Amino acid sequence: MVAGDQYVADVLPSRVHRSAFARRGLAPRMLSRTVEDTGTVTSPLVPWNSCGAYMTGVLGVPTMTYLPYAFFNILNPLVALVFAFTGYRIEHVDPTEAPDVEPALAPGGDPHVE
Repeated sequence: MVAGDQYVADVLPSRVHRSAFARRGLAPRMLSRTVEDTGTVTSPLVPWNSCGAYMTGVLGVPTMTYLPYAFFNILNPLVALVFAFTGYRIEHVDPTEAPDVEPALAPGGDPHVE
């Protein structure tokens, strides 16, 4: 809700929670699914971010007008919560076999240099 762009709202929580998911033995795919289920699909419902503004501009309909008809966007985070609480379709991995969660440093010490 506070990020002005959908990609920032997806990347920041993913980076912050990556090690917590690994410590709990959850497969990395579960973090990806959680971010997708909550961040990406709800982005068109936030009028002040780039996705919501784009949808309003292209459709010519204010966000609050199409919001009641965005069933998938509203229900998908709720379904994700139900899956999380029930454990349905939650993939676990052995925490000792989980991939390293910190990026490897390049020779110059910068993790972004290949």
